[in-house]
Parts: sequence; C-alpha cells; structure tokens
Amino acid sequence: MSEIAKGLDLGVHAQVFEVCAAPIWIYDSTFSVNVWGNKAALELFGVDEAGFKASQHDQLGQFSPEQLRLWKKLNAQVHQDVEVEKKDVNVTVTSSEPVPGFLRFDKPKVVLKASYKPIRLKDRTERERDLTLIQVTAQVAPTVEDNQLRLVEMCNNHPMFQFLFDESGKLLAANKRALCNMREHLGSCENYNLQNYLAIGECDGSLGPDEMYKEAMEAIFLLEQPCHRFPQLRWSKRHPGKYRWVLYEMWPSIDPVSQQKAVLVCEQNISQVKALEEQIKKQNQRLEAQLEEALAQRDPVHKPAIDIDTPADKTLKLLDKIMRGHEVSAREAIELRDAIIQAGDLRQPVNFNEQLMKNSQTVLDSEIKEEESEEQAGPGPVHADQDLRHIYARSNVTQDSVKALIAMHKNLPDEVMDVLAKVDDWQFDAFKLNEVSGGRPLSLLSYALLKRCEVADKFQMDDHRLVKFLMRIEDGYPNNPYHNRIHAADVLQSLHVLVVRGGLIGHGYCDEVSLTSCYLSAIIHDFEHKGVNNDYLIRVSDGLAVLYNDRSPMENHHLAASFQLMNSDEYNFLRKMPNKLRETLRKQIIEMVLATDMKQHFAIHSMFQAKMQLNGSVPSGGNGSGGKTMRSSTHTTSQDGLKAIDEDQRSLVLQVALKCADLGHLASPRIVHKKWVQYLEEEFFRQGDREKQNGLTVSPLMDREKNGITKSQVGFFDIVALPLFQSFAQAFQEATPMLDAVKDNYAMWREEAAVYTANANSARSSK
Repeated sequence: MSEIAKGLDLGVHAQVFEVCAAPIWIYDSTFSVNVWGNKAALELFGVDEAGFKASQHDQLGQFSPEQLRLWKKLNAQVHQDVEVEKKDVNVTVTSSEPVPGFLRFDKPKVVLKASYKPIRLKDRTERERDLTLIQVTAQVAPTVEDNQLRLVEMCNNHPMFQFLFDESGKLLAANKRALCNMREHLGSCENYNLQNYLAIGECDGSLGPDEMYKEAMEAIFLLEQPCHRFPQLRWSKRHPGKYRWVLYEMWPSIDPVSQQKAVLVCEQNISQVKALEEQIKKQNQRLEAQLEEALAQRDPVHKPAIDIDTPADKTLKLLDKIMRGHEVSAREAIELRDAIIQAGDLRQPVNFNEQLMKNSQTVLDSEIKEEESEEQAGPGPVHADQDLRHIYARSNVTQDSVKALIAMHKNLPDEVMDVLAKVDDWQFDAFKLNEVSGGRPLSLLSYALLKRCEVADKFQMDDHRLVKFLMRIEDGYPNNPYHNRIHAADVLQSLHVLVVRGGLIGHGYCDEVSLTSCYLSAIIHDFEHKGVNNDYLIRVSDGLAVLYNDRSPMENHHLAASFQLMNSDEYNFLRKMPNKLRETLRKQIIEMVLATDMKQHFAIHSMFQAKMQLNGSVPSGGNGSGGKTMRSSTHTTSQDGLKAIDEDQRSLVLQVALKCADLGHLASPRIVHKKWVQYLEEEFFRQGDREKQNGLTVSPLMDREKNGITKSQVGFFDIVALPLFQSFAQAFQEATPMLDAVKDNYAMWREEAAVYTANANSARSSK
C-alpha cells in the first residue's frame, strides 16, 4: 500500500498543504489507507509517516462488531459520495468513534470537525485517480464543568419527573420537580424508595402496587429488558377528589458513583391522553350503537347465527357496561328482560334448540343438544336395550399382572420411556402409548404420574392396591370406538399438562389433594361407559336413567361404580389418608366428573367466565409460574397473607380444566385429532343403529346414511370448543399453547369445509 503514495504526483498540492497549520491529508477509500499527510496531520495522531500510511485494515480487529459494521458503512459512503459523485461531506469525530481516514488519537475530551472533499491526482503512468482530501476545520474542547451545570439546569426544570434508583429500590438521585413531588406525597425522610412511591397510586388492571414494583424490578434487573412501561392512577394531593394518570418508563442504567446497576425512571402525566382515549371510546360506542340500529332497521333479524350467551351472561355484561360508565340503550334492557322471561334456566342459552334448527348451516354434536321434552317414539313401548346390560369386559387383574406393572414402572422399556418422555408436551399421542404399553395405557400412565408427582408417597397410598384399582378401572372401560381406555389416558395426559404447565399449580388452584383429585377424576371419568349418550339412556328408560332420575345418569354411574370399588378393602389404596382430606378429595372428584355432562356445558362455562371476571383471573397469592408450589392444606388463607382462593372458584376452575381435557384431542396433532373424530363418529353411528332397532327417531349426526360429525366440526368448534379454550387461556395465559393447537385443527376443518362446499356447488351446477 505504501507504493500508492510514491506513485502519486502531488505537485503544488504538497507545497501548499504542508505549510497549512490545520491537519490535511489524502485518503484512499478503495484500499482503506492514508496516502499522504502534512506535518499537522502526523502530529494530530502522534505517529510517523510510516505509521500514518499503514493500512487501516490493521486496526479493524480492535473494533467491536457494531463498530466494524459502522466503519465499513461509512467507508462505502465516503467512496460513493466523495470519490464517485464528487460531493463535499462534513463530519464530527470523537476519539471513541471509528471513522475512515482517522487513526486513533489520545485526546478523549476533543471533538474534531472535518470535511471530506474530492481530489484527483495522477500517478507515474499519467493515469488519474479519484481520492479524498480530509481537512480538520475545528477542534472543540468543551469545559466539563460548564456542561454539567447546563445538564443539571435542564434536568431540574424538565417537566417530566426523573429518578435514579438502585437494585434495592432505594432513591439515588432525582430532578428538582420529582423530589418535590415525592416529598409532597411521602413527606420528608432520609431514605425514599420506589416501592413506597408506587404505593401512593392505584393500578391499571389486575396488579396491585406491590406486584407492579416486583414486575418492574424483575423486568429491568433479571430479564434485562431495554425498557419497561406501565400506567398508574394517582389521586391529587392538592385537589382532593381529583386524579391524574401517569406513565412510568424505566430503563436499565449504571450509577456513575458506585458503578453498580441502577434503574432510570421517568414519570409523565398522561391524563390528557387518557381523557382523549375515553372520549374516542365513547364516540366509538355511539357509532357502534348507531350502526347496530341502522342494521336492525334494514334487517330486523340481524343477529349472530347462534346466540350462546346465557341470560346470566347478558346480565353481567350489561351491569359491567353500566359500571364502566357506558350508556345502555332501552333496547338492550328490553332484550335482557325478554331473555330472562323466556329462559327456563338462567345458565343456559335461550331457545338454543330452536336456534340450531333454524340455522341449517350449523350442526352440533348431539351430546350437547338437548332433545325435545316429548320425543315421537315408534310403535309399541320402548324398553332398555338388552345389548347394553352386558357390554363390560371381565377384569383380568391378577396378582401377577399387578406385580408386572409395578416392575415395568421401575424398569421401563425404551419404547415406553420414549412415549412417557413426552407426557409434559402440549400435544400427545395416546394411541402410541397404548401400542407400547401392551394395551395398558391408562394404568401405566396413571401410576407413573401419581408416583412422579409424589402424591402416592405423600398420602401413603398402598402400591399393590393402587395398581390393582387402576387396572380394574382400566378393564372397566369397554371396547367402544371412542369412550375407551385410550380416551381415558388421553384425558389424563391433557389434564396433567393443563394443571402442571397451564398455571393451575403456579397460581395456587391445585394443591396436593386437588392434584390427586384431578388425576383420579380423569382416570374414572368414563368408567363403564355404555357407548351411548345420556339422552339415549333416558329415552329407552335404561336402569341408570331410572336410578338417577334422568339426571346425568352416565356421569353418576362413573362416580358411584368407581367409589364402590375404591371403598372395598381389595382396592382401598387411600386407607391412610385422613378422613377430612378424603372428604375433600371425594367432593372434588364428584364435582369434576359431573361437570363432564355436556348438558351442563353452557351453565358451567357461563359461571366460569363470570367468576374469573369478577374475582380476577388468578388470586393475588399465586406466584404465576408454571412450576410446582403445592400444599395439602385446605385452608382459605395463603401463606403470604394475601387474598386466598375462593373454594367455589377453585372447584369451578378444576371442573373447566377437566372439561378442556375431555376435549383434549382437539389440541392433538392433526392426524391424531382426525383419528379421534372418526372414532367418535363411528360410536355415534352405532347409537344411531340402536335407535333404528328400537324404533326411535335417529339423533342428529348419528345416521350412517347421512353426514356425520366429520362434516360438522366447524360448527362444534365455533359454538363449544373455541369459546371454552379461549376462556380458559384468558384466565390462565400459560395454557395458550393448547388454545393455539385447537385453533390449528379448527383451521384444518375450515379448509376441508370450504373444499366440501366448493365440490358440492360444482356438482349442483353441472346438473
């Protein structure tokens, strides 16, 4: 590179530039090298001629990746703007910045102003070359003390409150206005801190001031977020009865005195912004009301396809609207009154059956469709289906089979371990578990989970009786296409993931007793299922329907038959559990299993939404993590003295969790989910076959000669699945992955429905 300078003819330029007092030199951006410099330039950088002309590539290795990227960008810009396009470019340079043409110089307080200009020189071959002439036009050395005074004045008179706190929340510094505001609210004291300062305001949302403080400090010092923002409502000290909205912005910083981590906090008044938001919100509500009114006038029956809001839901929504200061129209009040008057049950959608019948494009699985109170039966009396009395497989549980399962758990085969390793995943293949377990998916998974979560040891469960009970329950699941032992294992795994990873344990809804209740509820929830729905049992006067007065006959039987086994000495694995805990366990299991009756779906879902909205999604005593923090106590106060969980709310959450798990295959991989739907369709068709044999009207979606549930999944997702999983994920955000998986399968069914509709339309048009 030094040969480049020797080959250039500077001529008169060198004589003129050499006598200049200002540093002047010539830079070649193509080779990243200074080719000539006057004496002042060499003195500026403190190098001799050889060091000055050394390639700047040699110093690039000293730069950080970001500095290197910036240097290359500037060098390309110099080449294009100056040497190619012949433009003048002015720059400001400090010693800490890498700039093309500039060497490092040891003057930390000096700022250089320089100009880049095009210059054309000839080499020895008379070939012209375009280079860059660099001239330092000014050197600025500001007084540090002057700058500090100016900065202090600017900071103190800034309208925004500014604070600097250390990692413990202690105040290190604040501008004048911020300090005056802090004294006004907290009084004079020696040690101000951020937690006390936040406590004088109210939160915007579900977090209290203490939670806001913890979240902010975690975001800055643990998660190292570049910025953390949150609003807060402040009551005015000077004007009682008035309030203002403030916005906190927090950035990680370093205390220049101690060189320790700190946080810079800025507080600004956003009351005007909030007032404008409220004004826009009200205006938007008025526009929506006007639009709704206009649509109603144009089309008097302009309503959603199916209204699944119960009268209780409608009442709560209207009350919430009033509490928020929104206007309620007379028509809304009249519609609510009519809904309450027409409702037979305030927790069920009004005229739901009629809505389904009128909406020809929406079909719903008959497990959740309540039949007409008087069914038109075929000729002659209807008697119980003889085939349903002896469908239960005989149990083949022996001492050897019990010992074999316990031994297998202690030394699991590789293929079993591979499947069980995915038991905490949001998507699971229970069919694969059935395959590798030799047809024992439920008992193997149940025993593994009870041992893994340590509740078997906690409550001193008798290993032999426990395994014998699990295997007996498993044998009690008939070989139905859908409601079989594989389905029970799938529900158990889905509930396990919801509880452990979905936030129930982390937020305090599931202690050790409740976790045991969850596992046992999933295990027995379809024990001795007859392969038909409750409506069928009621219509044929099945013994279970008579025994339980037509109220959830199947679910009552699952419970009664399971507890009869559990109470016998042969299967009583809970003999050492204290009576009070057994009572709690039994109560929770009964409530959870009865909730799986789909006739209660809308009532339970509506109550869940109302409870979680009124009481908050999670209790203040929860840690919000997905990890395990369990206690076996059933007391209603939390360890940290904060508001504890309402037991009714806990019960409702566990019920809805099991309901989600009962539909857990909706979140399975597409191929697995589709297999489950096909098996359920076959089970429905078998019920339809029995209905034909008994001279009954075939239930919707159960006639083999017509479309089954595989053609109605979009409607089922719209009306039942999505609202259920969305409500649960809204209350427990940790369960969002399950909702996302459900949405993926929903998209699949929508795609298939679109193809089916297009093919049908094409077929009709071709006729």
